[in-house]
Amino acid sequence: MSDMGASSSPLLTPRIAIIGGGPSGLVTLKTLLSGVPSHFQPRVSLFEAEESIGGTFKYRSYQNGQLVSSKQLTAFSDFRLPLDAPDHLSLEAYVQYLEDYTSHFKLKEKAQRFELGARVIRVRRTASTTGQAGVGHVVRWRGADGKVEEDTFDQVAVCAGLHVTPAFPDIPGLPIPQVADSEAEEVRKLRGSTSEADRARQAALTPAQQRIKAMHSSIYKAPHIFKEKSVLILGTGETGMDLAFAAVKGGAKEIVMSTRQGFLSFPAVLENFTFLGVTFDRPTPIDGLITNLFETSHVHPWVARSHLRWFVSDMIIKRVLWVLTGTMAGCNQWVGELPPHRLGRAYSHLNKSNKAIPYLNKGNKNRPWIMEKIAKYLDPPHVRKDEPGVELAPFPESVDEDGRVRFLRNERKEDFKMRSRTIKPDLVMFATGYQQSFPFFDETYPVPAQATCRDIFSHDDPSIAFIGYVRPGVGAIPPQSELAAQLWTLVISGQLEAPTSKAHYHLLTRPEARLKYGVDYSSYVSQLARDMGCEPRLRDLYRDYGLQILFIFCFAAAFPTLYRLEGPWKSSTAPQICRTEILETITRRGVGGNLMMGVIPMVFYALVTGLAHVIEFTLELALLVAPTPTRAVLGALDLPEWFTLDGRKAATKLKKA
Repeated sequence: MSDMGASSSPLLTPRIAIIGGGPSGLVTLKTLLSGVPSHFQPRVSLFEAEESIGGTFKYRSYQNGQLVSSKQLTAFSDFRLPLDAPDHLSLEAYVQYLEDYTSHFKLKEKAQRFELGARVIRVRRTASTTGQAGVGHVVRWRGADGKVEEDTFDQVAVCAGLHVTPAFPDIPGLPIPQVADSEAEEVRKLRGSTSEADRARQAALTPAQQRIKAMHSSIYKAPHIFKEKSVLILGTGETGMDLAFAAVKGGAKEIVMSTRQGFLSFPAVLENFTFLGVTFDRPTPIDGLITNLFETSHVHPWVARSHLRWFVSDMIIKRVLWVLTGTMAGCNQWVGELPPHRLGRAYSHLNKSNKAIPYLNKGNKNRPWIMEKIAKYLDPPHVRKDEPGVELAPFPESVDEDGRVRFLRNERKEDFKMRSRTIKPDLVMFATGYQQSFPFFDETYPVPAQATCRDIFSHDDPSIAFIGYVRPGVGAIPPQSELAAQLWTLVISGQLEAPTSKAHYHLLTRPEARLKYGVDYSSYVSQLARDMGCEPRLRDLYRDYGLQILFIFCFAAAFPTLYRLEGPWKSSTAPQICRTEILETITRRGVGGNLMMGVIPMVFYALVTGLAHVIEFTLELALLVAPTPTRAVLGALDLPEWFTLDGRKAATKLKKA
């Protein structure tokens, strides 16, 4: 581990509370206790409301559930999974990984407190432990034994996660969905309801409406509940797709999925297609396909601000998908296409659970036979012809007195198809996600949307951090949380000024979008790495490690271990991890894959970045040598926001010249 040379700095021993014992909480605890910088030796307490660690991966898991992000990307930078572990872990295996991580780094022993079954019920402001008014926080919690305690901390890291409080729409005529008992009261508060009002609403339903069982996906465990049922699944996210597949295999007699505006499907693993008679069956996780050099790292700021990489890759991927699968809506996706303004990497979260896609495609796939001879996407072997298909519908507007669902009229294909159908479900599954909730904070505390510094903390109050609250379009939250914890640690230890440059990693969303905390994974983590000085220069990699590590950094995806090769978080284990596990993600692509996904885009973006540097140099030169009238013309140009010199406020500079 790198020592930042802080031997002359005074010893800092702040008290820090972490709320949440999932991946984000654990990696934050480990990072704070890592001894970087050397003068920073905090006393850290972790509070987890459940009886064991693991967060949503343990308490909202279900039979046959698995991660949709690869082990190579999901694992923390310095504690890797075995090389022979499957690319995508089961939820149980990932929870065991977190247990092993905790044991390996002795987090329970090193923490001042490691409280399980301890629910934080209040956080309020007070003086810090050093006596500074208004910057400390009193945390009150109820322990597993029911005893209420409180203590004072200098900083608080909120790591409870995105998937805590179930969210669902209110659909007239449908019973309120069941949630876990421990969540029911908070859900009612957020809905503005009471237990008495909910009981009265249930009593007012007709017998046909009351016979419908409604439940939120957070309490789903096994597919036996679908047997011989007519099932309606609300939501076409990854959980919704998992539930639809489980309903098929669980013996449901009818399965309908409701979508709002469609979805973008892409398998977590790219495999199983033929092209010109050659079958590609080498499994390749898609989150390891985007290469680093000039796509993620060493990108000119103008290019980053323009999001050119997103739009170019979207254009290419759509056309490749059309050749291979016959549709540009998604990978082998023939229903539920997104509207054009949302279709692409720049706008949407990819749905990487695609097991239900073959069943949704039944009766909808329409591709000329000649194209199937050229290229064809192969359904996985578990798909049987005698199994039911899955139909797509709009979201329900209401349920009639006789139990029939009335769907919204949205003028999409699924709307026209459902107008002639009668759907009377026995079971309605709400795969409608979660809402952020911080019942322990009062109105003086920020929320994640106010975390102005890299979506981690507010520049006005770095003592409160939100770690694990940004969702990648393609990628994984745990490695994002690791780099976020590293940056926050450097800031609160006084080793790093809070970054203020404008961020360009957010997905492009409209004002009415439900999810506004999406980021492009590689853009986000590389930005954090640059902020900390962890993004290595190419000549430094070659000098310190040789050509192989340089090659790996250029051609690999943005794995967190790459940002442990140089900088304040430099790790002695990083080179070996790169030479084994990360190198394997490159070699498994094969020559053709590295040509298409590596060399060609790398050369293209190198030319674009090079051109941007030439233009920037020309503008700088014009400021120095151009006559006054020419400088006045340059200053008067109304250039786009992204076309300004990085960190130098060129527009102002030109106008003053």
